Amino acid sequence: INDELAVKAGMENLEALNPINDDRDFALVSKQIRESIEKNEPEAALDRLHTFCIKFFRELNDKHKLDFTKESPLHNLAGGYIKKILSLEKVDSVMTKRILKSSISVLDAFNQVRNNQSLAHDTPTLNYHESILIFSHVANTIKFIQSIEDSIQEKEEEPVVLPWDTDDLPF
Repeated sequence: INDELAVKAGMENLEALNPINDDRDFALVSKQIRESIEKNEPEAALDRLHTFCIKFFRELNDKHKLDFTKESPLHNLAGGYIKKILSLEKVDSVMTKRILKSSISVLDAFNQVRNNQSLAHDTPTLNYHESILIFSHVANTIKFIQSIEDSIQEKEEEPVVLPWDTDDLPF
């Protein structure tokens, strides 16, 4: 029961792991992640979470017209995106900027976990509690980035008020 509580407490941002485009594979990866978490198997979700992140950051890089290749590793995709939103001044605090920048090295380490400690290859999986920590940290990062994207989208959708569109005109 304690492990189940740990998973539920650490997975409060599971809803953030929804596809951000209509790609069928993106939806399938998201579904597989949910199923592993619902079965209380976070270690089984790590390789799928990595795939989700690759798809997520590729989509954001594409949206913001950033250069990347099919071979770009996760931390490069995330790094390009994070540099872009920081240059757009979408983050207010120095601490948040530091957390986002440190996420680049965290995602670099995630490449190693995916390749050497997940079900992606025939290697022993990472232990349960570290899997929860990694999963939670990555999900929290994704949720925050989605909030930034939501604010960018809202800004783009705000109507432009032109000087002649006001009721102050004398005629």
